[in-house]
Amino acid sequence: MKPEDKTKPATDNVPERSSTTRGLVWGSDVGVGRGGTGGGGYSPFGAIFGHQASSTAARPTGAAIPRHQMAVLEPLQDEQAARSLRRRYGPVFAETTPGGATVVSIAERAALEAVLRTPAKRPYRPPTEIVEVYRKSRPDRYASTGLVNEQGEKWFHLRRHLTSELTSPHTMQGFLPELNSICDDFLTLLKSCRRPDGTVNGFEQLTNRMGLESVCGLMLGTRLGFLERWMSGRAAALASAVKAHFRAQRDSYYGAPLWKFAPSNLYNTFVRSEETIHMIVSELMDEAMSRAAGSAQDDGMREIFLKILANPELDTRDKKAAVIDFITAGIETLANSLVFLLYLLSGRPDWQQKIRSELPACGHLRVEELAAASSLRAATTEAFRLLPTAPFLARLLDAPMTVSGHRLPAGTFVLAHTGAACRREENFWRAQEYLPERWCRVREPHAAALVAPFGRGRRMCPGKRFVELELHLILAKIMQQWRVEFDGELDIQFDFLLSPKSPVSLRLVEW
Repeated sequence: MKPEDKTKPATDNVPERSSTTRGLVWGSDVGVGRGGTGGGGYSPFGAIFGHQASSTAARPTGAAIPRHQMAVLEPLQDEQAARSLRRRYGPVFAETTPGGATVVSIAERAALEAVLRTPAKRPYRPPTEIVEVYRKSRPDRYASTGLVNEQGEKWFHLRRHLTSELTSPHTMQGFLPELNSICDDFLTLLKSCRRPDGTVNGFEQLTNRMGLESVCGLMLGTRLGFLERWMSGRAAALASAVKAHFRAQRDSYYGAPLWKFAPSNLYNTFVRSEETIHMIVSELMDEAMSRAAGSAQDDGMREIFLKILANPELDTRDKKAAVIDFITAGIETLANSLVFLLYLLSGRPDWQQKIRSELPACGHLRVEELAAASSLRAATTEAFRLLPTAPFLARLLDAPMTVSGHRLPAGTFVLAHTGAACRREENFWRAQEYLPERWCRVREPHAAALVAPFGRGRRMCPGKRFVELELHLILAKIMQQWRVEFDGELDIQFDFLLSPKSPVSLRLVEW
């Protein structure tokens, strides 16, 4: 091979642009979503400042800044609005509230890499305000607003005592045998719902149930039966409450925040869901403590949960809040990522066959077997690049910095549009196409640092290892039995997170 050929993909079978590779072309810009681009949007930071935002092009200090008043839109249009603003103002622009607070949005590679590399001792993450307001109103149940919403020293204390086990490779390896069983039960559920032609309708609902079973198994140390054909009453109540909880948080970001001034239907729905989850989690924690008191045996499934319970540095109220937050935060991310991954892979039957060829024919999979399947990791990473569930990251600058020639003071909110940047041709070769080959051998441009589906730095999602492990494992088990087919294109929306529109149907076809 000639030296200049080192950046070519490892395979000679890179699909042509006219092949079955699923391209992601959403209008004239490489934004997220379908349909019209709209003329404006509601900033997710509006809740922080208490105002609608206006938009300006980011300019050097001292330049006059034109204002553009943004309309309040539905969640679906929020990323479409950002796409429209990028076209109008370029890859760096500012949204300014009437009170003078500024949010700077960036989608340019050098600016993104500079911001994401900047360290922060106590990084600030915009809180989910409806959660913050409710938990502060219930000190009998909550000692803090939780790991996701706390800031500063309190956040650091929670992070230090709650996430070390969850982020440990040893912990994930210990949980793998039970995760194999959970994935096998998910495949059994798929078989029971699969029609004679291989069609599975409502696939996204089944993936949510798998997410509940696995996350609860990890955090509560017990199987709850979400993957049984008919769920128990308690499992069904928890599943319903988690869904309502997520939807209420999402809706609280958009439209007029009337819930802040008087109990609204939205706020009451959130409160009911949080109280239901708290009640069930409390029951399960009490049951787990009773089991632990009667048995000296520990196993991989109960390891994280028992260590959280036994930690003397944590208030019991914080322990319950942590379990609630891990459960509610992890399910949608896991389920949506699996749908996106299978959809993109359906356009690459050759890569599905490659994954299958690198795996054992059947049985429980070990860490070593998953690690040896490089095509499995490449498929997942490429799906994260094209369809990350979190298409942007939030940062609060600890110190002044210059971004694309614009001086930003300390305290500036920066919204890093990593998802949009990953779909720009100057950052990735054939950027809008699903090409797992690019992760086996690089072909420039290849801005790998922009792929950040779990965030970056100290506030990176602590469930990263768990979600990646489960995605690899469930994809491997599906590929062992079936190839995946989709008809047409998957409708995608910005629904607080990037998510598929319901319902999702696919075909699982015998090899």
